[in-house]
Amino acid sequence: MPPSAVLDASILVSAFLFPESVPGRVLKLADRGMFAMHLSPILLVEARRSLLRAGLRDAYGHSEEDAIAWCAELQEIGSMLRAPLPEIGAVCRDPDDDHVLAAALAAKADTIVTGDKDLLALGQYRTVRILTARVFLTELVPDATRDESR
Repeated sequence: MPPSAVLDASILVSAFLFPESVPGRVLKLADRGMFAMHLSPILLVEARRSLLRAGLRDAYGHSEEDAIAWCAELQEIGSMLRAPLPEIGAVCRDPDDDHVLAAALAAKADTIVTGDKDLLALGQYRTVRILTARVFLTELVPDATRDESR
């Protein structure tokens, strides 16, 4: 059984803007079935809202249509959590990130992949490990980042 992970909105946005980046490569591994990616409606709305911001679109030159289509494709790559997320109370030092933890619990995910320092500071929540995209990629494909200078 492949590992399972929740990718937070920061990873999803980075994967869209920079498909060859580490987050982009992680997303490609989900598309190839190397791990089961889980999404929550909140995460998808968060990523979509970020990608549709005029400032981000102007800075990176993507269209609203491209961002909307890409977000729809995410639902084909990952499985969408349909049930309400469990109430976990205040766990993270940024309460806006607690939904990511709740999504991981609901999905019974092994890992949360994030660039968010508030989530990374936890290191683990219950049985869910919290890793950067680089560490997660290296665990899935051990030689994946050996020759990178970034």
